[in-house]
Amino acid sequence: MSQKVPSIDGDVNEFNLAGSPAAAPLVYFVNGINTTGLVHARTAAYLSLLIERPVWGVYNKTDGMALDLAQCLADYAQNATARLGSSNNLNKPAKVPDSKIPEFLSTVEKKYTVWNKATVALFKKLAFNKGKRQLVIAHSQGNLITSNALFVMEDVFGSAGLQNIRVYSLASPSPAWPVGLRHTNGGGGRQDNAFMNDMVALLRPHNLAAKVGAGQLQNAGDFRTLAGAGAVSLAPHDANKIIATLNFLKTIRGELGLSKDFTDEFLKKSAAIADKAFPEPKK
Repeated sequence: MSQKVPSIDGDVNEFNLAGSPAAAPLVYFVNGINTTGLVHARTAAYLSLLIERPVWGVYNKTDGMALDLAQCLADYAQNATARLGSSNNLNKPAKVPDSKIPEFLSTVEKKYTVWNKATVALFKKLAFNKGKRQLVIAHSQGNLITSNALFVMEDVFGSAGLQNIRVYSLASPSPAWPVGLRHTNGGGGRQDNAFMNDMVALLRPHNLAAKVGAGQLQNAGDFRTLAGAGAVSLAPHDANKIIATLNFLKTIRGELGLSKDFTDEFLKKSAAIADKAFPEPKK
């Protein structure tokens, strides 16, 4: 297993600090904006301890806040636009048979305009393993990346291509997701987890609508206001704070057949192990 600090955009590495032998389901973590390779590695390793499974980190490389924000805007626009044709993929036959998937993946970037390398990397992993159960944990911009990868999955394989994929969104700003992902359409579904005073999460129209009283538009998940962070701010956006406070960890552990009961000490110990495994570089 690699368990290394990534440095390349779209780099994919396995993190498995507990040495879990579990081979299924495949679990991915896609980080958000302005995240260094070290922070990505620590979070993926931390998650591997919390869910007692190997976690494949898909690195969304930071190029500085300004360029990251520009990339987010491009991802956001692609996300919203892709939703317009999603319903056309319901029950549509696959364009690529399973036997041709490896060949197709070698040329996918010539067939689809996807400028985010992390999106391409995640799509390739999901497509190659589409017959297996797969879980994606996405934080912040990682949700835009994940949703865009799933829109490509749906376009290539029809809505049936999403039946084994489930998404756990942490502070998602994504305006849209493929309709084929919904349980009602045979997909793996998605759970949303966000603080309702997180400025980034409020970029998702459903969350903003709930903020002003139209909560019926929100999908399933855990939405709370973090005390002491103000009505709207960036303070509640931290992935570790979401993991420690909202129901995400209980849900994913329950769906993996693990106990939903754990202590704050378990979280602190796991975080300390991850930090020790990936220390700050010496100056």
